[in-house]
Amino acid sequence: MAWECSDCGRKEQGESKITVCHHCGRPVCNLHRVMVPDDAFNSSPGQIVTNFAIHCPGCWSAFHPQAANVESGAPGAGGWTTA
Repeated sequence: MAWECSDCGRKEQGESKITVCHHCGRPVCNLHRVMVPDDAFNSSPGQIVTNFAIHCPGCWSAFHPQAANVESGAPGAGGWTTA
């Protein structure tokens, strides 16, 4: 069974891997995923975030508006895409 992106329907094949959003679990392709530092991985308040998490565009803007507002435009603006 090939996974497919919940945003565009692109199927996983070869090096084009489908990953899942760490908030909602939706599958996303490398064109629609955004990697941003996520404080969910902090073990204590004030810790410097060094871990990144994969997000779908919806969860990126909903849960990380500070990153999403850095730039507007295509998915991945202001975040770290993995395309």
